Amino acid sequence: MQKDAVQHEILSRLRNVRGHIAGVEKMIETEQSCSSVLMQLSAIRASIEKIGLHILEHNAIECLCDQESTPEEKERIQKVVKQMLTFLK
Repeated sequence: MQKDAVQHEILSRLRNVRGHIAGVEKMIETEQSCSSVLMQLSAIRASIEKIGLHILEHNAIECLCDQESTPEEKERIQKVVKQMLTFLK
């Protein structure tokens, strides 16, 4: 179930980025200012980076925790992964 929720979240974020890209295309077509276009592109880049970190977080936890991991071990692994991601931001 959690895997389905993660997949749904990632796809939702990607669809959001797709909408932003379509918006930038319209901005270019209607000759909006370069600063406005660049601001939107910056937001798109930040969204993509967040998607990558989200995927990295869940993949790392999934790879490091196995079926034999105790709840305490899983919690410790999740804490370390979150610390690493905080550092990367």
